[in-house]
Amino acid sequence: MTVFYRGRRALITQQVFEAVCVGRRQYAIRDLTDVHIVRLDPASGPGVRFLGLSALLAAFVVAPVVGPESKLLAGVAGSILLVGSVVVLRRGSPVRWELVATRAGRSVTLFESADQTEFDQVCRGLQRALERRSELP
Repeated sequence: MTVFYRGRRALITQQVFEAVCVGRRQYAIRDLTDVHIVRLDPASGPGVRFLGLSALLAAFVVAPVVGPESKLLAGVAGSILLVGSVVVLRRGSPVRWELVATRAGRSVTLFESADQTEFDQVCRGLQRALERRSELP
C-alpha cells in the first residue's frame, strides 16, 4: 500500500483518506469526487470596530486643545492608538482552510487547518492519491 501523506492529523494512502479531529473519519479514495479548497477568512470582529471608534474619538479629543499641551496630548493619544492597533491586529483570527469533497452525493469536510504548510501537504497527498485512483483494483 502506497502512503502519500502521514502526519499528526491525517493519513493518506492509495485507498483511504483518514483524518483525526475530535473523532476519526475515514473515506475511501474511490468514493471522493469534486474535491476543492474553501478558504475561511476571519470575520471582522469588535477589534476592527474599536479601531475606527478610537480614531474618531481621538480626533475630537486632540483637536480642541490649544497651546503647548496640545503637542504632548496629541503624542500620547497617537501612541495609545498605535499600541491599540498593534494589539488588535495581532489578536486577529487566522485564516482557515477546508478541504471539501462530495461523497455519496453529500458534501463532506475532509480536513481543515489554520496551518498553511500542513494544509498544503495534505492537499498534495490527496491530489497524488486521486491521480493514482485509476490503478486501484
